[in-house]
Amino acid sequence: MATARKWEELIPQEVRGIYGKAGFGRRLGFGRHPAVLVVDMQYNQLGDKSEPVLDSIERHPLSAGELGWVTIEPIRELLDAARQQQVPVIFTVIEREPFDDGIWKNKTPAAPSLLGPRGSEIVDELAPRKKEIVIRKKRSSAFFGTSLVSYLHAFQVDTLIISGCTTGSCVRSTVLDASQYNLFPIVVEECVFDRSLVMNAFNLFEMDVKWADVVALDEVKAYFRTLSR
Repeated sequence: MATARKWEELIPQEVRGIYGKAGFGRRLGFGRHPAVLVVDMQYNQLGDKSEPVLDSIERHPLSAGELGWVTIEPIRELLDAARQQQVPVIFTVIEREPFDDGIWKNKTPAAPSLLGPRGSEIVDELAPRKKEIVIRKKRSSAFFGTSLVSYLHAFQVDTLIISGCTTGSCVRSTVLDASQYNLFPIVVEECVFDRSLVMNAFNLFEMDVKWADVVALDEVKAYFRTLSR
């Protein structure tokens, strides 16, 4: 059996054995025309600085705290590699308003972030460049109620390289929809996070055995180098 990845070590061996024996988790691989998707890397999701999550959520209830901040550099590295090969880069931001939250507002924190309007902005370290697409969404999936599919068709994308937050919500629902659109969903393990290491590991495992390939950043960068510009 292959050596467990660091996050995978948090999944009980019994669980891994069940899915492995049943044949789950076969590799999808990469297609020929990728795009990079950066999901909701906003101040509301990270807070205004790197600090333990229990401290951060006192002021920013949706924040994942320091677990989010440590992904900024890997995501920036992913973006640099994509841009070098002229791989399309797409960002999402979630913008919730009281009149259109529907029942979602009944399940999420009611207290607003103290960041105000800046809370919905993408963190400065990952700011989109000119002509890169920013999709504004109202729900978890980057596909739901947005023009994402239209952009992917325009770029002839067959492989969606997914980063951002959180693994248990917006990343996971985006992965599921990408799979249902018959794309190759690739989750970059260093470039996603949740509010705890356990929840991050659980959701990475679920995505990896059912809908996506969870791969290391170095593997994605090596794949980019095989592409013609």
